[in-house]
Formats: sequence, C-alpha cells, structure tokens
Amino acid sequence: MKNKLLLSSALVGSLIASSIASAETKITGSMDLSYTAISKQSAAASDSGFGRETQINVSNSGELSNGMAYSAGFSLEMDGGGTAKNNENVYIDLKAGDVTLSLGVDHISNMDSSAVPRVSAPANSIAVSSKDLSYNQGASFFTAGNTDQTHAKESMGIGASASGFVFYYVPQLGDVGGGNDSFTAGSGGSAYQIMYKGNAGVEGLNINAGMQGADKALGSTYTAVRDVDNTQISASYSFGQFTVGAGKIDSENGSSTAASDRETVDYGITYAVNDQLSIGINYAETELTGQVNDEEVTMVQVGYNLGAIGVVLSYVDIQNVENQASTDDQIGSIRIATKF
Repeated sequence: MKNKLLLSSALVGSLIASSIASAETKITGSMDLSYTAISKQSAAASDSGFGRETQINVSNSGELSNGMAYSAGFSLEMDGGGTAKNNENVYIDLKAGDVTLSLGVDHISNMDSSAVPRVSAPANSIAVSSKDLSYNQGASFFTAGNTDQTHAKESMGIGASASGFVFYYVPQLGDVGGGNDSFTAGSGGSAYQIMYKGNAGVEGLNINAGMQGADKALGSTYTAVRDVDNTQISASYSFGQFTVGAGKIDSENGSSTAASDRETVDYGITYAVNDQLSIGINYAETELTGQVNDEEVTMVQVGYNLGAIGVVLSYVDIQNVENQASTDDQIGSIRIATKF
C-alpha cells in the first residue's frame, strides 16, 4: 500500500508538472501612492497624510486534457501600516464555451462596481483612505457591497457566469479558507449574489444590475438581527468624448433595525479631453430611514495618463455626513498609480 501511494503521488506530481509546463504563467503588479487632506467641522479633527497600496498578482492559464480552458491565480496585497491580505483574488476557473465556473474569493464579478462613470476611485475610497473610518456607512454609496453585511465576494464561494450574467453562492460569510486540507469556521449565514454586467447588445451602453442577500448572522463577526437584502441598478452611455450615467441602490441592512435601511441615487458624467486627459463630476444623495437630512456628496476629478503612470486629482464635498445635520467635510487628494 505504501509503495502504491508513493507511485500515485509521483504520477500526480508528474501530471501537474506537465500541465504547468504547457501553461502560461504571468506575474503582474500595481502600486498606488496618495496624499489626502480632510477638512472637518472641527479644526482639531482635520488631518492629512500619505496612503499606499501595493499588490502582486500571479496567474496561470491553459487547456485541460478534456479540452476545457482553465485559469487560476492569487494576489498578495500590502497596504500602508504593514497590513497584508492573502485572500485577494484567489480563484480557479473552468471555462466551456461561454460558461465559466469559478471557485475562490474576491474574484468573480460583483456588486462593488457601478456603471456610473467616474475618472478614478469612488468618493468612499478617498474618504476611508483619509483616516475617517466613519465613512464606512455614510459615503459607501458607490460600492453597494459595502453598504450592508453581505459583501459576499469577500468570502469563499462558488460561482457561474455566462453572457454577462453572474451567480455567486457563499455557504458561510466570513469563511476565507483555512489551511491546507483544513477549514476555518465562518461567522455568518449563507449569502448569494445575482447580477448582470454588459451592454445588452447596444454599442456604447453599460449596464450593472443585481441583487444580493444574506441570512441572519450566526456569530459575533456579523451581528445581523434581520436578513440582508440589497439591490442595485446603474447604467451609462458613451457618445463621442462624453459618458453619462445614473444609478440607484436600495439596502436593507441587517446590522440593526429598519433605521439602517438606505436608498442612494448617484449621477456621473466624464469627458475625455484627449487620450491623456479626462475630467469628471459625480453627485450622490443618500436617504437613511428615520433621518431628516440626506447625505449629499459632490466629487470632481481630473486624471492624466502619462503612459506607465497615471495621476488623479480629486476634490470631494460631503454635506450632512452620515445624515447628520451641519456635519460637512471637504477632502482633497492626489493619487499616483502604476502597473507592471
């Protein structure tokens, strides 16, 4: 039996080595460096500083012995402060025709994206990077997944996609995968996502629409008292050098009561001056159940493409932060990004 096992292991190793030898492996990366300043109602709370994000991506693709195409990969992300993430874009994809089956975490198309045009990073990304973590709720209108405790893409799951339609299922929220041949128990109930991302056959049109939900949490990490339901629809249309778009997000947040439910509408327009220079303006308004004041966010961005390096200037004005009256912030940011 021992000899048989050794032989089997050697055979498996040989097959894997042969597969790798006939496949294509790529190593890519990216780096973002930024400087952000935030002006708050209280001068003492105003602040400024640098931010950084670096990432290495390893991917492999080829063809299986049965003729199916496959791809696999993972990323290592290191943000400022020495925080490392090893559950970034981990996946194995199998493709037959137009159908792709996927197993992994933080990989499949998800509802964190929006079809509403903008030059670069959304306002909530800039706000969080400016050390004001209270924006986790109020300014997360651009990324529907962050507006509730679903955020299915951040947990291990199984997905399928075809012709722009995507389905993703997570058995347990919070389960990002344990060690080899072992597991780490998740902290939440199951979750799902159904969405469409494409142009519906119309040139210049971009649609991003979907719904996601999650069962009430089972543990302390996700302390939901209700099931979570989230819907999003956004669309944009490009004509000439202009792109215009609008979107709406409805979020029934399971973190507390109905008072945490939100409805957000946002609008955007970008103009490509030439191949290097783009400008854009975005406006979003969020209504929080039980609150009189709507949060209003206006963002202006200018981006310049230098080829290997891109530079983006952003200015964000937020009125009634997290729907609190007379709580207004202004944020300025410069971001330099490169890919290799």
